[in-house]
Amino acid sequence: MEAIMTGGMTLFFYALVIAAVWKLFQVASDLGEIKTLLSDIRRNTTTSTLAPAQAAPPPALPGPISLESAEALLREVAAESEAHR
Repeated sequence: MEAIMTGGMTLFFYALVIAAVWKLFQVASDLGEIKTLLSDIRRNTTTSTLAPAQAAPPPALPGPISLESAEALLREVAAESEAHR
């Protein structure tokens, strides 16, 4: 009985080590992708052709939404989703 328990614990330990190494490689891969994305973002923002003064102003925030405008928006979204099917 003791040999069975020892063998089971050994297999569990090996499975745990293998799972940890596998997860470590997944995390390393994700970090590599994040690093690539951040360098792409940095490269695209440093080579921007627009000066800060030429950038478009932020859009004005609309007033409160009325029930009628919300219903109209829902109808438009539903019509677009039907058109794309």
